[in-house]
Amino acid sequence: MPTPNEKDIVAALRKVIDPARGQDIVTLGLVRGLAARDGHVGFVLEMAPNDAKTGEPLRLAAQKAVEALPQVLSVSVVLTSHKTPGQSS
Repeated sequence: MPTPNEKDIVAALRKVIDPARGQDIVTLGLVRGLAARDGHVGFVLEMAPNDAKTGEPLRLAAQKAVEALPQVLSVSVVLTSHKTPGQSS
């Protein structure tokens, strides 16, 4: 089965806008570890800890954007957040 290319996936993800910042999630550097194989796509959406409220809606929007591409059978998006050393909770 053909797999969508990375260019098409990134283009779809550029349509997902972070409402708090007014920029797309690719430009903001939130998309990590993009992989596509046999119609299955996976990537990590890495958020700052203080952006946790917008994390899940952005994850769902990113998943739907990629699912809409032809040849995509499944999409797995992992939402993660890490504190930098010395950052308090």
